[in-house]
Amino acid sequence: MVLKMNSKVYKWCGVPQCANTSIKTPNKLFVFVPKNKTTRNKWLQLARRDSNAILSSTVLYFCEDHFDLPNDMDNYMEYHLMGSVSKIRMKPGCMPTKFQCQPDRRKRTSDATERPYILKKQRKTLIGECLKDLEEIGTKHVELEEVSCGSSCRYLFVIQIYSTSL
Repeated sequence: MVLKMNSKVYKWCGVPQCANTSIKTPNKLFVFVPKNKTTRNKWLQLARRDSNAILSSTVLYFCEDHFDLPNDMDNYMEYHLMGSVSKIRMKPGCMPTKFQCQPDRRKRTSDATERPYILKKQRKTLIGECLKDLEEIGTKHVELEEVSCGSSCRYLFVIQIYSTSL
């Protein structure tokens, strides 16, 4: 016997690698993915899901784990105080932003090491500013020397200024 699940009763999160369903996690909210083509495609893109593989008529939900409910849900206070709501109302323009269930997403932290090209760009900008300042004061000859000072500091530039008008 084949049981056909009604999507109004049984809900599952449409985000790849998210295992939340209305059976496994009955206390979670499931947010209806909008039918508006642009918004729907953006939500699916954010979730790393191919929008061409899903019919626009398919009923699809994302679970609450992918939203910042206090900021994204219009009737969050009612839900928070009462424990439930008759209909989940999301704020216009809200997007799913949390995808911890997808471990392949790159996590960026505040202590992440800077990328070498960013450091190079910063050094070039600093040198350019120094050269510009030196041109303004009329210096004739400038030598730049790069000095490494270990892991505690990145680079130190020693600027020696020579004047030809002694």
